[in-house]
Amino acid sequence: MANRCSARVSIDSWRFGQCSRKAIVERDGKWYCKIHDPEYIKTKDEEREAKYQANSCKQCGYHFSYNFFRFCPLCGTKRYETKA
Repeated sequence: MANRCSARVSIDSWRFGQCSRKAIVERDGKWYCKIHDPEYIKTKDEEREAKYQANSCKQCGYHFSYNFFRFCPLCGTKRYETKA
């Protein structure tokens, strides 16, 4: 087992280095911490995309950035309020 996560992270604006967290899980021969685990990243991305799509127009896909729109500015369909 590797001691440290094998992911490359930003140290500052110019430099990158190896993550300093303890490696927990092995994926494709590389060790990762919980944060940089590819499966964890994939599930978080799917959750984020589902939340984004829930706040979009069902007809044309326009994303409502603000809550004051009652109708879609592109296609004119009525916006359905979702409880967050």
